[in-house]
This record gives sequence, C-alpha cells and structure tokens, in this order.
Amino acid sequence: MTNSVRVIPIECKFGRTSAYAYYIDAPEPALIDTGIASSASQEIETVLAEHGLRIEDIRWILLTHGHVDHLGGARAIWEKTRGCAEVVIPQKEAYLLRNRSAHITDYKQLQGQYLDAETQEKHTAILLNDIGEDLEPTVEVVGGDCLLLGGDVSITVVETPGHSIGSVTFVLDGMNWAFAADAVQMYGGAQSRIPTIEHPAHYRQSLQHLLEEVRPKRLYLGHHFRNANGAIVNPQVDGDEVAAVLRASLEMDAKLADVVQRHLSIDAQFTENDGLYGPFGSIADEIGYTGDPRNLPCAYFVTMHGYKEELIVAHK
Repeated sequence: MTNSVRVIPIECKFGRTSAYAYYIDAPEPALIDTGIASSASQEIETVLAEHGLRIEDIRWILLTHGHVDHLGGARAIWEKTRGCAEVVIPQKEAYLLRNRSAHITDYKQLQGQYLDAETQEKHTAILLNDIGEDLEPTVEVVGGDCLLLGGDVSITVVETPGHSIGSVTFVLDGMNWAFAADAVQMYGGAQSRIPTIEHPAHYRQSLQHLLEEVRPKRLYLGHHFRNANGAIVNPQVDGDEVAAVLRASLEMDAKLADVVQRHLSIDAQFTENDGLYGPFGSIADEIGYTGDPRNLPCAYFVTMHGYKEELIVAHK
C-alpha cells in the first residue's frame, strides 16, 4: 500500500459513555464496529454525510468483538446497505450476533450475579434496547485471515482476546495501523476508571503480542481511556505513544492481579450483606475505586470476576 487511507472516527453514545466506530475510506468502504442500535441513524449516518459519504455504500461491517456497544448497530447498518455489506465477526463470538438473547445469558454469568434482581431487570431492558435484531454473519474470522477492501487495501486479523474471549484487532496492511477497540484498556474508561477484562491471562498475552510482535504505528481504541495519571487519552494514538499505551495497560493488569491475590479468597461468594462492591470491597478501597457498579457498563464486577477466576485456576 503506497498511499495513506482516510480513517474517520465516529463517536457513538452508549449510556453515560461512548464507543468509537471507524470508517475506512477504501474502494470497498468498511466500518469497524457499529455502536448500539440507535447509532446507525443518530451518529454514523450523520457523520458520514458531513464528509460527503453515504452509509448505504459501506461494503464491509467489521466487528472487533461481540459486546453490545460494538455490534449493537450491525443490523441497522446492514439494512441501510440493503443487505449488500459483508458482516464480519470473530468466530468465537459470532453467536452474539446471531442470537441477541445470548447477551443476557452472558450478562447474568458475569456482572449480573453480583447485582440484585431489580438491577438485573433494569440492565436487561437496556441491553435489549441497544441490540439490533439477530443477524447472520457472512464471514467468521480467526487470526491470520486477510480481508481485501478493493484496490491495494487489505486488513489482517490478529487475535487479541482478554477483554472478551474472541476479541480481534484489525491491522491495516502496509500502514500497520491497528484497530484494537477494547483489546487495549490502559487504566480504564473515562467513566468507569477501571478496565473491563473478562480473561486476564489472555489480556496480558494479547498486549504483549501487540507490543512485541505487531508493533503498530498507530492504534485506534474503542473508547476514551485514562493513563496512570488519570488523564483521558485520545482514542487515536500515534508513534512512540503506542508503546506507552500498551505498557500502561500491562501495568494496570499487574496492579489488579497483585491486589486481587492479596485481598480475595478463592471461595469468596456474593451475599446481600457484602455492600455495594460485593466480595470485592477491600479491593475497591485499595485501588481507590469509587464508581457505582450498578451502572452500565459494569466494568468493576466483570473485571473482578475475571481476576477471581484466574486466581481459582492458579490454585488448582
């Protein structure tokens, strides 16, 4: 690839926060991630029109993973292309595109188990509102797959699980620009102030792979994340800052793994008397976490559950 490719970031609102979709202005235009169901009309179509582009001309819908704020708008965008766009998702999370009710099952197995029934019911209603109708993917990708976007523009798939089990990073060939979405979380989101990590061991391996093997020249993130000083970092990171962001993410992982190991018993169970942070209250105190885990997205309980599971595995 000899010429630069135009990338247009699109901020999609999701509750108290937002997620980023990225339009790649290739001969066969691609959209990486889709926000929630309302994002197609409220943000994506509007931003593209401001650049003289049409949402119906998108030919590739590329989903980095199966979380609601990244695939919720896939059905609406696909319909706006009159079914002409290829819908691409990691093989391990294709079930979340095919069956919207699977999101509720996953929710209840992760953060839902640490929340009361009333909060679970509220969250379930929000999730179902933000997810489009079921959609059959046309392409299920694994690491090493290559997608041709016309001309000399191509993308290689790199598996980067951890944030979720099937997360991938799309790397723009020639440019070595990596669309990592939530595979890289630094010290947490602008609102949540803690990374969302379902599988810590996979997460750190993915970060190390990006840092040592892929070595992107540019990194596109899925949200506004914070650095160690609490400052919000631009979702597009260039040059030497890419390595700094990856190292910061590894530092936060090490911090969380250490504090969980020191505070949490492997047989800790949630009871109604545990308080706002369930069995993870002393951890919240040490890391200075003061957020309300009853808000969506619920990063705190998802991440604590992930590190708890890692601790259990280590003791077997």
